[in-house]
Amino acid sequence: MKKILTVLLASLSLSVLAAENITINYSWSAADQAASYWRNLAEVANRDQKKYNFIVDYKPGAGGAVAAHHVLDTPNSIQATSSAFYIRPNLYPNESYDLDKFQSVVNLCLAPFSVSSSKYKSWADVPTDKRLSIGISGLGTTTHLTAIQIQKKYPLMNIIPFKSTSEAVMATLGGQTDFAVGFVGDSMPYKEDSVMYKKSNILGISGLRAIDGTPLLINQGFPKILAKFGSPAQAVAPVTMPAQQYKEVREILVKAASSKEVLKATSDDFCFPNAELSSMDPAKFYTWNRELWKGMTTGVKVD
Repeated sequence: MKKILTVLLASLSLSVLAAENITINYSWSAADQAASYWRNLAEVANRDQKKYNFIVDYKPGAGGAVAAHHVLDTPNSIQATSSAFYIRPNLYPNESYDLDKFQSVVNLCLAPFSVSSSKYKSWADVPTDKRLSIGISGLGTTTHLTAIQIQKKYPLMNIIPFKSTSEAVMATLGGQTDFAVGFVGDSMPYKEDSVMYKKSNILGISGLRAIDGTPLLINQGFPKILAKFGSPAQAVAPVTMPAQQYKEVREILVKAASSKEVLKATSDDFCFPNAELSSMDPAKFYTWNRELWKGMTTGVKVD
């Protein structure tokens, strides 16, 4: 009896000490360059403390809506997402989620979008009177908004949704589409021809900061609004997450976000740390993004 009691007490002690799992649900493909941010973040967070065990999972689809609904329905879950999180409810309100049910947890960096092609080396080569196709990371995303702006110059361009930016870029490499909207890091591994793929040419990027000599889209005859297009790599949580748990999780992830591992993963992918955004009060950051992308989507029509 004494031996049984000892085993039970030992078992109870282990269960008390066991870390509580928190799942970071990435809204797109595990193959995305940006997915590595969250894997690095979880690894550092788990190394630095033992109360929570952070696990990265992948829930691609519907421009991040699949992950959002899963997080709302699943305790101990947060969502790793981008600016698309604020955009989709504005463009597809009946097929999305309620932004009032979420709150900001942490943001890592800010990345421009790139338009790449394996078929064309420059915009001068692209015909305006021919059917074209451009891949995006799902409907109701920032890549979708970017493609709509590109489409204004090329009215015969068809917009093709994929589940992630990496899938969109791979479609151009395989000859399925003419262009892809993604992140700079998605195309950089394919700067040269290979046995399997043609070279991925970056024809232009959004924002106001050129990268490795790549020209800005706004300097090539595309709408000036593209100067404002960028995507924060960020995490959100349901407002129903217990206040103490939210506080602890946020503190752990904010600390991990400043680690050399996470900073390297983001900088290697050309997602630039932004001190102003990362230090902003999470509630203000959330409200600021909601209002920003509400304005950006005003008047935008989608099929």
